[in-house]
Amino acid sequence: MDEISRLFACTGDGVWAVDADYRIVLWNSVAEELLGYTASEAVGQLCHELLKGRTSEGKPLCKVGCAIMGQARQRKPVRCFDLLIHSRTGAVRRVSVSIVAVPAKSDGHQMSALVHLFRPAQERLICPPSLRIRLLGRTEVQRADGSTVDGPLWRRAKVRALLAFLVLHRGQLVHRDAVIEALWPHLDYPAALRNLNTTVYNLRRSLEPSIRRGADSHYIRYEGDCYYLDDGPGHWLDVAAFETLMGQARRESNPRRAMALYREALVLYRGDFLADLLGHDLRWCWVERERLRELYLMALEELGSLCEQEQQDQEAISLYLRVMAMDPCRETVGRRLMRLAIRQGDRATAVAHYRRLADALWQELKVPPDRETQRLYRIALQER
Repeated sequence: MDEISRLFACTGDGVWAVDADYRIVLWNSVAEELLGYTASEAVGQLCHELLKGRTSEGKPLCKVGCAIMGQARQRKPVRCFDLLIHSRTGAVRRVSVSIVAVPAKSDGHQMSALVHLFRPAQERLICPPSLRIRLLGRTEVQRADGSTVDGPLWRRAKVRALLAFLVLHRGQLVHRDAVIEALWPHLDYPAALRNLNTTVYNLRRSLEPSIRRGADSHYIRYEGDCYYLDDGPGHWLDVAAFETLMGQARRESNPRRAMALYREALVLYRGDFLADLLGHDLRWCWVERERLRELYLMALEELGSLCEQEQQDQEAISLYLRVMAMDPCRETVGRRLMRLAIRQGDRATAVAHYRRLADALWQELKVPPDRETQRLYRIALQER
């Protein structure tokens, strides 16, 4: 690859090269700038898995046995073409690609590498249009035109569950067997497969009522026994926005800006993940629900701590009470409430917080409060 690197060292285009097995063997600095992947991240990856290349119409082009590789192996010229590929951020970029087949030294009829030279193409609207997807609380989807997805097919629980499952894979291909295991774990395979096919049909018709056949769907794609949600230019997802805001708040050094970010994140949490699917036997859903619920409780506690630092005690108390309403055994927050009550001279309230916490710990976990909590309780009792 050193010789190929030297050959294309002076080009101003992005360059990636693949070997006969479709693995990336060269990734230049311009490719790093345009797509965000470093050479160490890209080299060794299968090009179709990393870039997910599609035609201008959104149809998959990059794959094992792709037409471009086939033409190159037959020594047929490949004209410059536009390609939609994924950058490191997940955004879809339109690039113009030229192909150079590099022959092997030992046999000029064999190909050593297939070099792709690319540059940004003229940007235009990429299909499919973005969706706004809310999974925190009741499942809601809004189309690009502002209309809300609804109707009898959408109201079926497994239709909403299928969308959520594909959304969480963020455009990655999911084998149909994995979908079946996630949504119909207790059915025999033929029955589960029939359910899957029906549910896919219902989801497609819910998102795009006017489509005539499944293959026309802009969103729910099927390729090589795998399903995926085509994310086009990127759908808005409340879960992703919530986690992003949480990360920004935790990194923010200015307390007031951090507080604003926490508040913005908390607004997005309308309820537990897929709250309208509670009671359905979906283990993956339960795991994600518990993870996001814990993140929400941490956001409340962390914002409360910042409020204390800024002497906004009443807002801190309100935040901590919301935590305890959802998790009565959260001892760190119970102690925060006790300390605030003691600081305000309201020792009776501190004692009440302790007793509620102690009752919850014993009923749920069969354990007493820890030493620090008991110490605060004794302080509260001293001057009542």
